[in-house]
Amino acid sequence: MAMTVSKPSQALPGEAFLDQLEEVRSEFLDGKPFRQRKRGATKEELAEAKRRKHLGGDGNHRFEGERYLNCAERPVRRMQLRKLIDEGGQDSVGAPMPSHPRLDKWNSIEMGLTEEEILEFEKRDASPESLIISGWWFGLQRDSHWAVAIGSSLVGEGEKRLPGAAEKYLAQIEERKKEYEAMGVNVQRAIQLDLEHAPTGVDAEHAEFGANVVRQFVDTPELQEEMERAFILTLQGRGSRGF
Repeated sequence: MAMTVSKPSQALPGEAFLDQLEEVRSEFLDGKPFRQRKRGATKEELAEAKRRKHLGGDGNHRFEGERYLNCAERPVRRMQLRKLIDEGGQDSVGAPMPSHPRLDKWNSIEMGLTEEEILEFEKRDASPESLIISGWWFGLQRDSHWAVAIGSSLVGEGEKRLPGAAEKYLAQIEERKKEYEAMGVNVQRAIQLDLEHAPTGVDAEHAEFGANVVRQFVDTPELQEEMERAFILTLQGRGSRGF
């Protein structure tokens, strides 16, 4: 879908600008979630999808480090550091929860992949499409204004701020649990990343963090234009890669 970026003559108030971004989401996705998971898939189909996901990368959220390095506001840097720990493994500071990439691999292993197979796929070249989109995504985090870079998280994480999102997501988790039980896998390990991404988990804090940064720091017409462009391009590019 072709979408154009508005060119405001003056900045909108923070909450009004967030509403404008959500109008962009609504127009582009037409009520559908940012990333949709295939329902009713077999264990073998899910395993093949996970092989594609692991191809060419280890899943680590290095772009969060780019956001941290670029951030000019010390209080925001502290919050971004906390997010780095959440994504990269709370076990790095003595808490029990592993990194999100580790949790994703738990799911892959429950689908039948082995640690060795996952490592082999990570060492291979990524697909051209994935390489282009990932390159653009890292470039956005490095080259954008730091508030725009952090605000770009609103496309995925920010979706969980929407009315009814928590109920829908939790219902999907329950559906997934039933699917996994029927497959005979360790449901707790297979579902752990979904639980971490639930609107009642750390992603709820991450979503509000991104929204607060946009409210407070994306406060000029130029920054709002840059933020809207990043929001649109993220919808168009990264939404096609989710599993």
